[in-house]
Amino acid sequence: MSVRLEYGIPTDKEALQLRLGIARGFFRDEGIALSLKIVFGGPEIARAYDEGALKIGELGTPPAITAVGRGARFKIVASSVRRRAVQYFVAAPAIEYWNDLRGKTVAALSIGSCSYWFMREILRHHGLDPDADLEIVGLGERYPEVVDLFVCGKLAGAVLSEPNVSIGEGRGAYRVMLGLTDPAFCPDMQWSVVVAGPGMIANEPELVRAVLRGCQRSYHYAAAHPDEWIAFGADYFGIARETMARSIMRESGGLHFDGEIDMRGLQRAIDLQMRLGAIKQPMRAEDIVDLSFLPAPLPAHARALG
Repeated sequence: MSVRLEYGIPTDKEALQLRLGIARGFFRDEGIALSLKIVFGGPEIARAYDEGALKIGELGTPPAITAVGRGARFKIVASSVRRRAVQYFVAAPAIEYWNDLRGKTVAALSIGSCSYWFMREILRHHGLDPDADLEIVGLGERYPEVVDLFVCGKLAGAVLSEPNVSIGEGRGAYRVMLGLTDPAFCPDMQWSVVVAGPGMIANEPELVRAVLRGCQRSYHYAAAHPDEWIAFGADYFGIARETMARSIMRESGGLHFDGEIDMRGLQRAIDLQMRLGAIKQPMRAEDIVDLSFLPAPLPAHARALG
């Protein structure tokens, strides 16, 4: 009999490879009836892990670090598939220069999410006061409507991930103004992580291992079957296959399939959150992880889109 388990994700556009893995039965093979639970926003989903509403799942490294720095009790147990920064600052067609954003509204997933912290860093770098020169809003449950919010003129800019970036480009809603892979804003750092709550780590360690094996198998399967990955994503999101292929291609260099944490990159993420003022005390990467659940790496696959 399968164990029913919810796996947390912070937006409706996350974890496509896991959806494919669920459809393929990879988690069922591990004895898990896995479903994906969306909790929009970084601090919001971090709270769900800390309070036990979710036992395991993923979120961006910045809100994870911030939550731990403020007393959250979960541990980082793996990297999610997005190990490097794969977010982009997009701007409405009328925005040609950074100063054009003065007096406008720009969006992050939520206040305190990855996109929020890096939005502030980007704006400061380009001479804008994020608290005085424009308004930053957290979208939360409006995140699925982000393209429409640009089309109707309510947003002038946002920090987004794929496939929203390619979807909005295709509709002419916005263009990429800056990729957060730029080392001026995002040093070579661990970007997204899988966390498990204290109760699951203490009482269900084999279930943690089983989840991570299913994740690993799902990621590798998608990488080895790019045409199926594209078709599955296009059908799931209701977009053209060309759009889905473009979104995968754009972020392929930042993906990782075995769950291994870049410990130096995690420490860089901690140091950056310290510099941004999100945490007040220094932290060591070694103190906020438990990597004893990681499966052994699988052989790499040659990827047609990589």
